Amino acid sequence: MELIEKYKYLPDEIIHIIINYTNVIVYRHGKYINRIKKNKDIYILLRKIPRPIYIGSKVLLRLGNNLIGYFIEYNIQYRFTKVNIKFFHRNIDGFDKYFDIKSDNTYVFDINNNWSKIIDYLM
Repeated sequence: MELIEKYKYLPDEIIHIIINYTNVIVYRHGKYINRIKKNKDIYILLRKIPRPIYIGSKVLLRLGNNLIGYFIEYNIQYRFTKVNIKFFHRNIDGFDKYFDIKSDNTYVFDINNNWSKIIDYLM
């Protein structure tokens, strides 16, 4: 208890440096949060999840491995949200590697909080 009383008058900047040095607790967005240790299995699993790419009003995400997976593109424009989901196989024909798109579906988030599929009709 004497140690807490002795150091409670330190400036916040020094306290943040000490806390970040220990690598157990981190100060973000005005809160102290516990940090996952890097040798835990959950940390290794979380590192494998791909991070989305933000391009203006679009968010791009690729899920899967190098041979099969999904491309997901969220498009937030105006007053609606649209998502395009493509299922792909990666193929090699001699010299080139390319993505063979097996399905390409587009959905829109409607006013009733449901995802509705957009169907293109050709005439």
